[in-house]
Amino acid sequence: MKTKTAAVAGTFYPSDQQQLSSLVQQQLSANPCPGPKPRALLVPHAGLVYSGSIAALAYNRVAPYLDCYRRIILLGPSHRIGFDFLAVLDAQCWRTPLGDIDLDTQYTDNLVSNSAVRYFNSAHQHEHCLEVQLPFLQMIATADINIVPIVVGSAAAKDVQQVIAQLLADEDNLIIISSDLSHFQPYQQAIETDANTRAIIDNLEPQISSAQACGCHPLNGFLANAVKLQLDSEFLGYCNSGDSGADKQAVVGYAAFAFQETFSKVQKQQMLHFARQSIISGLETDSAATEILQDDYLQQLQACFVSLHINNTDAENCVAQLRGCIGNLQARDSLAQCINRNAFLAAFKDPRFAPLSRDELEKIVLEISVLTEPKPLAVASEQHLLELLRPGVDGLIIRHQEQQATFLPCVWKQLPEPALFVSQLKAKAGLSPEFWSTDMQCFIYTAINFSESQS
Repeated sequence: MKTKTAAVAGTFYPSDQQQLSSLVQQQLSANPCPGPKPRALLVPHAGLVYSGSIAALAYNRVAPYLDCYRRIILLGPSHRIGFDFLAVLDAQCWRTPLGDIDLDTQYTDNLVSNSAVRYFNSAHQHEHCLEVQLPFLQMIATADINIVPIVVGSAAAKDVQQVIAQLLADEDNLIIISSDLSHFQPYQQAIETDANTRAIIDNLEPQISSAQACGCHPLNGFLANAVKLQLDSEFLGYCNSGDSGADKQAVVGYAAFAFQETFSKVQKQQMLHFARQSIISGLETDSAATEILQDDYLQQLQACFVSLHINNTDAENCVAQLRGCIGNLQARDSLAQCINRNAFLAAFKDPRFAPLSRDELEKIVLEISVLTEPKPLAVASEQHLLELLRPGVDGLIIRHQEQQATFLPCVWKQLPEPALFVSQLKAKAGLSPEFWSTDMQCFIYTAINFSESQS
């Protein structure tokens, strides 16, 4: 059996089993962090005496859910050697002072079929960024776990993004990104630099530089996917090496984040069922449902759209088969009330369509889009707007005097080019496709979309 032996035991963490167990347990006990099940974590990778308390927050977050994952994907930067791909490890297990951890060799073999992923043990031989995560995983695990360690070189951003998209497509995977933040700045300057970096991470903006985070390549690849998957980011904690007694003239920053879905699969199914019940109520009583769901997550003020499609098994054809769509851009009441009202109105009051008939009820597929609060977008010109828009991510509102229109993010599927997206939106608002004015107001928002065809 090919076994990867520990490279940094005795330097980054104790080589003695009892001392290591005691240290990690102490850090876990001192840093509780309850919360929802994460899809991914961002953790630091310094010596445990420096960054272990911050890492412990992330591992405490995932601990109650660890048995839910089939495998754990670890991604971090190369500190020792240079290469331009993603390097996986050709081994069956990884040995630390706490014992052996199995590697998922079959899954790794499948990854290597991607040209950007290669077996390259030299990348792992002396690397610390993934190894320092293993004692935490071993301490919180209640059953055997399987890992897939990946050291990310200076690969093309699109290749890293594509590989991480593949990893995230499997909901049985837990993704752990290993990265520290700024390096060797004076204490107060590091705090300010890292606060800016944390804001970028929190906004899921894939534009982190190597000066901001050594793990910028896997982190940016993940953030680009997190936006598309509509994940929520949650900042868990921060410190730097100066807080642990190191020289405050040259510190290293450490942060932990959890990334999770806003709504669980069960919650999405519940909302879709509730929307359908509102339509059934409309057929039977000519009004929306009178019994409103009272679950806590549905009581938040949030705007939404409800769309009806006929036989919509192909998302690419959703606009051609639209049967009704009503929503609001500003939150006026609870999400439960918003879904109830808009489902009824989309079925029976959309002026573009006749009221839904009972015969059509079994043919329609419902889709719900839960919107974030629209944010003003300062643009100097139409070209500036085109440069700022994120295809597939941003919903856009344009407003000129009394004329206004919006396209939901899903419209990018039909209008993938920003210039076409904007010109068609102007036409929808009753403006010429060539029209532009310095008085034009623009707002962007994102939407969490889910439909019965996905459940």
